[in-house]
Amino acid sequence: MTVGAEQFPADEFVAETPDGVLTRRELVGDLRPALRIVVAVLVGGLLLGLLWALVAPGQATVTTATGASAQLAAESDHVFDATAVFFLLVTAYGVVVGALAWRIRTRRGPVVLVGVAVASTAAAWVAARVGTWLAGPLTDRQAIGVLLDRAEVSASGTGGPPIPATLVTLPAEIGSWWTVLGAGIGAVLAYLLCAITVGADDLGREP
Repeated sequence: MTVGAEQFPADEFVAETPDGVLTRRELVGDLRPALRIVVAVLVGGLLLGLLWALVAPGQATVTTATGASAQLAAESDHVFDATAVFFLLVTAYGVVVGALAWRIRTRRGPVVLVGVAVASTAAAWVAARVGTWLAGPLTDRQAIGVLLDRAEVSASGTGGPPIPATLVTLPAEIGSWWTVLGAGIGAVLAYLLCAITVGADDLGREP
């Protein structure tokens, strides 16, 4: 049986232009709003650094009259605690930034996505710099006089009169600067999750 060509019009096989494809003009138009987002997110990084400096735990150390110093056993985990607190703060900040950027319906697209990723990572770096700088002045570093058990601090375990020493709290530190990447990852994941939830080719972008 021969099928006539009139049964399959040629225009049925012409690929349609996918919905949501941005033109060059639209992509360029998204640059200015993306830059405004970057500036706003960086300002938030300053406040984030201040918040970390206020809540991150410092390390208590003891110093004897001879100048020997050592950290207390219970304080050895505070470097990890301070780093973990910073990572959680910047990651949560990135998620919030990504979710808020998604609400700008007229600018949804790859330009804003890249903008929030770069801005969140840069803001985390600013927060790390500002936080470590403010941790010193915000930490109570007043020396407190203490007495150490000679038997516990001496290598031989020999007893004797207690050793006078001073207890000082050192500012919090960030153990790894790789934690700044948590902000960018959180922002991208939040933005992409919103896009997946919408499930539209044009991301629900308004003209």
